[in-house]
Amino acid sequence: MKVLAIESTCDETAAAVVENCGAGVKILNNVVASSVLMHQKYGGIVPEVAAREQIKSIIPVITEALGEDKDSIDGIAVSFGPGLMGSLLVGVESAKALAWAWKKPLYAVNHMGAHILANWIVESMTAKVPEFPAVGLVVSGGHTDIVLMTSVKDWKWIGGTRDDAVGEAFDKAARLLGLPYPGGPEISKAVERVTDAMKERYGKKYKLPRPLLNEDNLDMSFSGLKAAVAKTVIELGEIDEETRDMLAWEFSEAIIEILVKKTMMAVEKNKPKCVLMAGGVAANKQLRENLRIEVEKIDGVKFFCPELKYCGDNAAMVGAVAIIAPQEVKPTELKPDPSVTTV
Repeated sequence: MKVLAIESTCDETAAAVVENCGAGVKILNNVVASSVLMHQKYGGIVPEVAAREQIKSIIPVITEALGEDKDSIDGIAVSFGPGLMGSLLVGVESAKALAWAWKKPLYAVNHMGAHILANWIVESMTAKVPEFPAVGLVVSGGHTDIVLMTSVKDWKWIGGTRDDAVGEAFDKAARLLGLPYPGGPEISKAVERVTDAMKERYGKKYKLPRPLLNEDNLDMSFSGLKAAVAKTVIELGEIDEETRDMLAWEFSEAIIEILVKKTMMAVEKNKPKCVLMAGGVAANKQLRENLRIEVEKIDGVKFFCPELKYCGDNAAMVGAVAIIAPQEVKPTELKPDPSVTTV
């Protein structure tokens, strides 16, 4: 089965062609156009700007992804939510039009589920894919969720943030520290500048809270942590680069500690065969490494995380869902849903 997949939930406009490959999905072509540079001057995503840029990009992106494969496509897949309404409309209406014109099946894909199923993207027929049951951690600009999976179609939400998503918290903390958008990569750069000598010199001077860390549940909260950064910055007044980097390091340490501990609590309670991480924040190298180390301490439990290029929004993961866990719909019945939660 070969699928053309479309993704337009936020500021990326993406299209991919994917097909079955053993127990996973192989990418034949994957194209992403991002308007992130345009949003940098605003310090965040402006929904109207994102949608306008996607209108400009959608046809060129689909055309490039298709190449010579148009006549061999077996179906069209598209993310219908959650996301920004204007952006979703661009992708959904484009997919509906193509499905109708080409008389191909149309597959509706939940964006959050697509992030997790990016772990089924493989390069060979013999590549290993996750086994069930599995615990999944979705960390992105809009999500911080822990789910229990008993199959590719059977999911149960078991924990997550009460307020800000972790990616949102990174963006807001970066803005408070005077770092540009997007905040996650900029904070990671600041963390890499922190030396052991700096850690020794500052000690616990800028210790930040770890909200809900020791609560016996899978709830998380990041708004208080963000507020603590704001309070520290106000108290310090003007901060130099070294102080800024130390605050970014401490903020990152707090976030990672919370995410790792809550995920491992879910592992302890549910005894999965695998732990899956996905979403834009899954590109954070320290988070990937820390969680992998903790998971691999448990005999028989495997850790999966997509390649860095498949952590952010992309259409390949949308195509993966359409092949592995297809949900066919009629074009006349598919509508964008910015707040959908069911995977």
